[in-house]
Amino acid sequence: MNLRHEAVEWIPLFPAEEIPFILAVVLRCSATLQKKHANEHENKISNRLRKLLIRDPDLRQRPIELDRETLLYDDDSDEENPIGQPDFRFRYSTGIRKPWPYFAIEAKRLHVTFPSGWKSCVSEYVTGDQGMMCFVEQRYGRGLDSGGMLGYVFDGNVEAARISVGTSIEDSCEKLKTVPPFKLVLSSVLPGDSCVSETIHALAHGDFIIYHLFVDV
Repeated sequence: MNLRHEAVEWIPLFPAEEIPFILAVVLRCSATLQKKHANEHENKISNRLRKLLIRDPDLRQRPIELDRETLLYDDDSDEENPIGQPDFRFRYSTGIRKPWPYFAIEAKRLHVTFPSGWKSCVSEYVTGDQGMMCFVEQRYGRGLDSGGMLGYVFDGNVEAARISVGTSIEDSCEKLKTVPPFKLVLSSVLPGDSCVSETIHALAHGDFIIYHLFVDV
């Protein structure tokens, strides 16, 4: 038996009922984030968010463990190098049955003012190697059915950032392998909350949902 080939097949899915909780706690903790200067790197902001998340009393009550920038490997390949390093990985405890399923979130800056001027950074979020393509190319969430993107909106115009990301997604629908309606839409994952959007992508193992969170920093 090819154990490497079997590995992905028996990884259980991250429990669907836990995803709204994860998204809600990220939004709640992100609400207090503030950039320290006009073009601060997203890793610094994510480090501060990690501290807020691990101290969140609700998250501490759940069988979920948070990892920050943990290396991922392809156990179905002879390749020795890591295939990715998600900003946040929420692992759900399944006891002694391992590996634990996870829900990954990748964070990117949007609408940043650099010394050279203002830049939307939308391409880095949508089609950049470390943006949505991490999920589309199955470097993150392989064998799973959802993941998340977190946009740190530096100029505070969250709705404009959402619109510009949505336009770029529509323009890049073939590369992103989106399915109808081929665009960013408001998600019903958090009832009564319009802060979460989503896109659906047709990947090798089935449809994959990317949840999109945009926060003012």
